[in-house]
Amino acid sequence: MEEIFLVNPPEVPLWGFWVKHVATPVVTAVGLTGNSLSFLVMCYSQRLRKQSYSQLLCVLAVFDSLNLIINQVELADEMVVYKSGHQFSFYTDLPNSVCKIYNFLKHVFLLGSSWLIVCLSIERVQAVCFPFKRTFLRRRFSVAILVTITMAILSLTQIFRILFIENVRGYCMAVEEYLSLYVHLHQYGYHLSLLFALPCVIVLSCNFAVIYQIYVIKKEAGNDCPPSLGSTRKTTTMLLLIGFVFIITMFPQFLCTSVLLYYTDESRRHIGQHKLLKMRPYLELFSVVSYTNYCINFGIYVLCGRSFRWELCRMIKCNRRRNIFREEQTKRTEEVTPLQG
Repeated sequence: MEEIFLVNPPEVPLWGFWVKHVATPVVTAVGLTGNSLSFLVMCYSQRLRKQSYSQLLCVLAVFDSLNLIINQVELADEMVVYKSGHQFSFYTDLPNSVCKIYNFLKHVFLLGSSWLIVCLSIERVQAVCFPFKRTFLRRRFSVAILVTITMAILSLTQIFRILFIENVRGYCMAVEEYLSLYVHLHQYGYHLSLLFALPCVIVLSCNFAVIYQIYVIKKEAGNDCPPSLGSTRKTTTMLLLIGFVFIITMFPQFLCTSVLLYYTDESRRHIGQHKLLKMRPYLELFSVVSYTNYCINFGIYVLCGRSFRWELCRMIKCNRRRNIFREEQTKRTEEVTPLQG
């Protein structure tokens, strides 16, 4: 949508602009803290880091953090542009090559977060529907191979950004010659299809398959459910919730973008120009909602993941003990040094 709305015209209400600039730093701070703790817990715990879903959650925490940082940088640039009266931007003097790479990586990272949630959903289908089969995701290094292949494919879908993007009057955007093609590839190919629609369909299909399978197992087992089913169900609930939260947080912006594209069509542009300007604040508000997707996972782990809570407390306690031990060692060293002198 940055290709359609580059600046804030005077007639656009600014309440969405200010909501975004107040709320987004909070989302970024909470997200970076939560993602860092999630990454440390998943890597610190010997029990969790052996699980394929934990390895995927580690990678997801990295991508979510990168997306939050990039979004915050762009938000700061937007404020600089606004305060300078559109006279200065962080991107004003960027070389074309840097503009191309930055735009390419930014959108690949966003796609990475969406498709890692797809990978998590597929992993749960394998764990719940085929618990006794040695499937691909249960083999050694399978997660690394899966993530590498996924990111390679996603990168290929964004090659058009390398071809069309340049620094145009201080903005990293498509040159006029390819602007129409670029907007169609960005909006329909990237935003509607790859970022939301395809991941949403796969996540929903996998989630409902998992829910149905759990229902069948419980119905067949009755009161004789094995204890392992309870543990699997808790982990599955946590991962299902991540998928559903992704869909809920991304849907408002998807809906708004669909309306936006409808009115930017050549045949309707004269009708929808005023409506598009009125829609701008809501689009900015929905962008904040969509970015909560990159900060909320830690809360889901704490809320639903008993193992995660236990490992988090254990990590904090171990760090406290280490700090106390270091302080005691320092005191002893300070007491012994004068005696030696």
